[in-house]
Amino acid sequence: MKFSLKTHSIDGFSYFPRLVHAFSPRSFERENGLHEELSLGRKSDSRSSAQHRQWLLENLNIDSKELFFVKQVHGDRVFVLDDPQKSADQVEREEADALITHLTEKPIAVLTADCVPVILYDPEKHVAGAIHAGRKGTQKSIVSKTISMLSKAYGSNPQDVVMALGPAIGGCCYEVDEPCVEPFRQNYRGWEGFVTANSRSRFMLDLLKANAMDAERAGISKENIHRSGECTSCNNDRWFSYRREGTTGRIVSLAMLRKEPIKQ
Repeated sequence: MKFSLKTHSIDGFSYFPRLVHAFSPRSFERENGLHEELSLGRKSDSRSSAQHRQWLLENLNIDSKELFFVKQVHGDRVFVLDDPQKSADQVEREEADALITHLTEKPIAVLTADCVPVILYDPEKHVAGAIHAGRKGTQKSIVSKTISMLSKAYGSNPQDVVMALGPAIGGCCYEVDEPCVEPFRQNYRGWEGFVTANSRSRFMLDLLKANAMDAERAGISKENIHRSGECTSCNNDRWFSYRREGTTGRIVSLAMLRKEPIKQ
Protein backbone atom coordinates (compact mmCIF):
# COMPACT_ATOMS: atom_id res chain seq x y z
CA MET A 1 0.00 0.00 0.00
CA LYS A 2 1.26 3.45 -0.90
CA PHE A 3 0.97 6.20 1.68
CA SER A 4 2.37 9.63 2.47
CA LEU A 5 3.71 10.28 5.97
CA LYS A 6 5.33 13.63 6.70
CA THR A 7 7.15 13.88 10.01
CA HIS A 8 8.14 17.21 11.55
CA SER A 9 11.76 18.13 12.19
CA ILE A 10 13.55 21.11 13.70
CA ASP A 11 15.59 23.25 11.30
CA GLY A 12 18.36 23.86 13.81
CA PHE A 13 19.00 20.12 14.02
CA SER A 14 19.59 19.67 10.31
CA TYR A 15 23.33 20.25 10.77
CA PHE A 16 23.86 16.90 12.47
CA PRO A 17 23.96 14.07 9.91
CA ARG A 18 24.55 11.39 12.53
CA LEU A 19 21.36 12.24 14.41
CA VAL A 20 17.85 11.24 13.37
CA HIS A 21 15.04 13.14 15.06
CA ALA A 22 11.35 13.49 14.29
CA PHE A 23 7.94 14.38 15.68
CA SER A 24 5.11 12.29 14.27
CA PRO A 25 2.05 14.02 12.76
CA ARG A 26 -1.57 13.35 13.57
CA SER A 27 -2.32 11.54 10.33
CA PHE A 28 -1.00 10.10 7.09
CA GLU A 29 -2.46 10.11 3.59
CA ARG A 30 -3.40 6.94 1.74
CA GLU A 31 -2.91 6.64 -2.01
CA ASN A 32 -6.62 7.34 -2.55
CA GLY A 33 -6.16 10.75 -0.94
CA LEU A 34 -7.95 9.89 2.29
CA HIS A 35 -6.35 10.83 5.60
CA GLU A 36 -6.14 8.38 8.48
CA GLU A 37 -4.97 8.98 12.03
CA LEU A 38 -1.70 7.44 13.11
CA SER A 39 -1.94 4.98 15.98
CA LEU A 40 1.48 5.13 17.57
CA GLY A 41 2.80 4.11 20.95
CA ARG A 42 4.10 1.18 22.90
CA LYS A 43 3.56 -2.39 21.76
CA SER A 44 1.63 -3.03 24.97
CA ASP A 45 -0.95 -0.39 24.05
CA SER A 46 -3.89 -2.05 22.28
CA ARG A 47 -4.59 1.20 20.44
CA SER A 48 -1.12 1.24 18.92
CA SER A 49 -0.59 -0.22 15.46
CA ALA A 50 2.57 -2.24 14.78
CA GLN A 51 2.18 -1.39 11.11
CA HIS A 52 1.99 2.34 11.82
CA ARG A 53 5.10 2.16 14.02
CA GLN A 54 6.92 0.35 11.24
CA TRP A 55 5.84 2.94 8.67
CA LEU A 56 7.19 5.70 10.89
CA LEU A 57 10.57 3.98 11.19
CA GLU A 58 10.78 3.20 7.48
CA ASN A 59 9.86 6.79 6.65
CA LEU A 60 12.94 7.89 8.61
CA ASN A 61 15.23 5.25 7.05
CA ILE A 62 15.55 3.49 10.38
CA ASP A 63 16.26 -0.24 10.17
CA SER A 64 15.32 -0.96 13.78
CA LYS A 65 12.06 -2.83 14.32
CA GLU A 66 11.63 -1.37 17.80
CA LEU A 67 11.07 1.99 19.45
CA PHE A 68 12.47 2.34 22.96
CA PHE A 69 9.93 3.96 25.29
CA VAL A 70 9.97 4.19 29.08
CA LYS A 71 6.89 3.98 31.30
CA GLN A 72 6.06 7.67 31.69
CA VAL A 73 4.84 8.62 35.16
CA HIS A 74 5.04 12.45 35.21
CA GLY A 75 8.15 12.35 37.38
CA ASP A 76 11.77 13.42 36.99
CA ARG A 77 13.70 10.15 36.74
CA VAL A 78 16.16 9.82 33.86
CA PHE A 79 16.81 6.31 32.54
CA VAL A 80 20.22 5.61 30.98
CA LEU A 81 20.00 3.11 28.12
CA ASP A 82 23.57 1.80 28.16
CA ASP A 83 23.04 -1.95 27.78
CA PRO A 84 22.90 -3.01 24.10
CA GLN A 85 21.26 -6.29 25.14
CA LYS A 86 18.29 -4.60 26.79
CA SER A 87 15.09 -5.10 24.79
CA ALA A 88 12.39 -2.51 24.13
CA ASP A 89 10.02 -4.51 26.34
CA GLN A 90 12.48 -4.34 29.23
CA VAL A 91 13.02 -0.60 28.79
CA GLU A 92 9.26 -0.02 28.75
CA ARG A 93 9.03 -1.36 32.29
CA GLU A 94 11.33 1.40 33.56
CA GLU A 95 9.36 4.16 35.30
CA ALA A 96 10.91 7.38 34.04
CA ASP A 97 10.12 10.43 31.94
CA ALA A 98 13.44 10.87 30.18
CA LEU A 99 15.96 8.51 28.64
CA ILE A 100 19.46 9.07 27.33
CA THR A 101 21.81 6.81 25.39
CA HIS A 102 25.12 6.49 23.60
CA LEU A 103 23.95 3.37 21.72
CA THR A 104 23.64 3.76 17.97
CA GLU A 105 20.79 2.53 15.78
CA LYS A 106 18.40 2.39 18.75
CA PRO A 107 15.57 4.95 18.45
CA ILE A 108 14.55 6.35 21.84
CA ALA A 109 11.18 8.07 22.09
CA VAL A 110 8.55 9.71 24.28
CA LEU A 111 4.78 10.06 23.89
CA THR A 112 2.90 13.35 24.25
CA ALA A 113 -0.39 15.03 23.42
CA ASP A 114 0.16 18.58 24.86
CA CYS A 115 3.12 17.93 27.18
CA VAL A 116 6.45 19.19 25.87
CA PRO A 117 8.59 16.67 23.97
CA VAL A 118 12.27 17.53 24.21
CA ILE A 119 15.18 16.13 22.21
CA LEU A 120 18.75 16.67 23.42
CA TYR A 121 21.89 15.99 21.42
CA ASP A 122 25.58 16.37 22.20
CA PRO A 123 27.46 16.22 18.87
CA GLU A 124 30.82 16.15 20.66
CA LYS A 125 30.10 13.00 22.68
CA HIS A 126 27.49 11.70 20.20
CA VAL A 127 24.86 11.03 22.84
CA ALA A 128 21.16 11.86 22.80
CA GLY A 129 18.15 12.15 25.06
CA ALA A 130 14.36 12.25 24.79
CA ILE A 131 12.23 13.89 27.49
CA HIS A 132 8.53 13.94 28.34
CA ALA A 133 8.18 17.30 30.09
CA GLY A 134 4.62 17.65 31.35
CA ARG A 135 3.56 20.17 33.96
CA LYS A 136 4.70 18.02 36.89
CA GLY A 137 7.98 17.05 35.24
CA THR A 138 8.67 20.67 34.36
CA GLN A 139 7.95 21.71 37.96
CA LYS A 140 10.63 19.20 38.99
CA SER A 141 13.12 20.56 36.42
CA ILE A 142 13.32 17.36 34.39
CA VAL A 143 15.22 19.06 31.56
CA SER A 144 18.08 20.31 33.75
CA LYS A 145 18.21 16.93 35.52
CA THR A 146 18.54 15.18 32.16
CA ILE A 147 21.32 17.54 31.13
CA SER A 148 23.03 16.81 34.44
CA MET A 149 22.74 13.08 33.76
CA LEU A 150 24.29 13.53 30.30
CA SER A 151 27.26 15.16 32.04
CA LYS A 152 27.47 12.50 34.74
CA ALA A 153 27.04 9.46 32.47
CA TYR A 154 28.86 10.65 29.35
CA GLY A 155 30.91 13.69 30.28
CA SER A 156 28.82 16.09 28.22
CA ASN A 157 29.50 19.80 28.50
CA PRO A 158 26.10 21.57 28.58
CA GLN A 159 27.47 24.26 26.27
CA ASP A 160 27.87 21.60 23.56
CA VAL A 161 24.30 20.30 23.92
CA VAL A 162 21.57 21.33 21.50
CA MET A 163 17.89 21.11 22.39
CA ALA A 164 14.68 20.83 20.37
CA LEU A 165 11.28 21.66 21.85
CA GLY A 166 8.63 19.88 19.82
CA PRO A 167 4.92 20.58 19.32
CA ALA A 168 3.17 21.18 22.66
CA ILE A 169 0.35 23.21 24.12
CA GLY A 170 1.36 26.86 24.20
CA GLY A 171 0.91 29.59 26.75
CA CYS A 172 -1.94 30.79 24.57
CA CYS A 173 -4.09 27.76 25.44
CA TYR A 174 -2.88 26.21 28.70
CA GLU A 175 -4.97 27.61 31.56
CA VAL A 176 -4.28 26.39 35.11
CA ASP A 177 -5.27 27.26 38.67
CA GLU A 178 -3.29 28.62 41.61
CA PRO A 179 -2.11 25.25 43.02
CA CYS A 180 -0.54 24.42 39.63
CA VAL A 181 1.40 27.67 39.60
CA GLU A 182 2.74 27.57 43.17
CA PRO A 183 5.48 24.93 42.55
CA PHE A 184 6.86 27.07 39.72
CA ARG A 185 7.04 30.07 42.04
CA GLN A 186 9.08 27.98 44.45
CA ASN A 187 11.39 26.29 41.91
CA TYR A 188 11.94 28.88 39.18
CA ARG A 189 13.53 32.25 39.63
CA GLY A 190 11.93 34.39 36.95
CA TRP A 191 8.74 32.30 36.82
CA GLU A 192 6.82 35.47 35.89
CA GLY A 193 8.33 35.08 32.43
CA PHE A 194 6.13 32.09 31.65
CA VAL A 195 3.09 32.57 33.93
CA THR A 196 0.44 35.18 33.08
CA ALA A 197 -2.51 35.99 35.36
CA ASN A 198 -5.79 35.44 33.54
CA SER A 199 -7.96 36.34 36.52
CA ARG A 200 -7.59 36.32 40.29
CA SER A 201 -7.33 32.53 40.43
CA ARG A 202 -6.57 31.42 36.85
CA PHE A 203 -3.29 31.62 34.96
CA MET A 204 -1.91 30.93 31.50
CA LEU A 205 1.15 28.68 31.75
CA ASP A 206 3.80 28.47 29.01
CA LEU A 207 5.62 25.16 29.52
CA LEU A 208 7.75 25.74 26.42
CA LYS A 209 9.24 28.89 27.94
CA ALA A 210 9.62 27.19 31.31
CA ASN A 211 11.61 24.30 29.85
CA ALA A 212 13.77 26.66 27.82
CA MET A 213 14.51 28.59 31.03
CA ASP A 214 15.36 25.34 32.79
CA ALA A 215 17.75 24.40 29.99
CA GLU A 216 19.50 27.77 30.12
CA ARG A 217 20.07 27.59 33.86
CA ALA A 218 21.55 24.12 33.29
CA GLY A 219 24.12 25.65 30.94
CA ILE A 220 22.65 25.26 27.45
CA SER A 221 23.28 28.33 25.33
CA LYS A 222 20.18 30.25 24.25
CA GLU A 223 21.22 29.92 20.60
CA ASN A 224 21.28 26.12 21.00
CA ILE A 225 17.60 25.96 21.97
CA HIS A 226 15.31 25.38 19.00
CA ARG A 227 11.52 25.41 18.95
CA SER A 228 8.97 23.96 16.55
CA GLY A 229 6.65 26.93 17.12
CA GLU A 230 3.56 24.69 17.01
CA CYS A 231 0.83 24.76 19.65
CA THR A 232 -0.95 21.40 19.71
CA SER A 233 -4.25 22.92 20.82
CA CYS A 234 -4.26 25.74 18.25
CA ASN A 235 -3.22 23.33 15.48
CA ASN A 236 -5.40 20.40 16.43
CA ASP A 237 -5.76 19.42 12.77
CA ARG A 238 -2.04 18.52 12.72
CA TRP A 239 -1.39 17.37 16.30
CA PHE A 240 -3.13 15.46 19.06
CA SER A 241 -4.23 17.58 22.03
CA TYR A 242 -5.49 16.02 25.24
CA ARG A 243 -6.56 19.40 26.66
CA ARG A 244 -8.72 20.09 23.60
CA GLU A 245 -10.00 16.58 22.85
CA GLY A 246 -9.82 14.45 25.98
CA THR A 247 -9.07 10.86 24.99
CA THR A 248 -6.90 11.03 21.89
CA GLY A 249 -3.81 9.67 20.14
CA ARG A 250 -0.17 10.44 20.87
CA ILE A 251 2.72 12.19 19.17
CA VAL A 252 5.92 10.15 19.02
CA SER A 253 9.06 12.25 19.43
CA LEU A 254 12.18 10.24 18.70
CA ALA A 255 15.92 10.53 18.46
CA MET A 256 18.39 8.01 17.12
CA LEU A 257 22.16 8.04 16.85
CA ARG A 258 23.61 6.69 13.61
CA LYS A 259 26.95 4.95 13.39
CA GLU A 260 27.55 6.76 10.11
CA PRO A 261 25.55 9.32 8.13
CA ILE A 262 23.33 7.91 5.39
CA LYS A 263 24.93 8.35 1.99
CA GLN A 264 22.78 10.45 -0.28
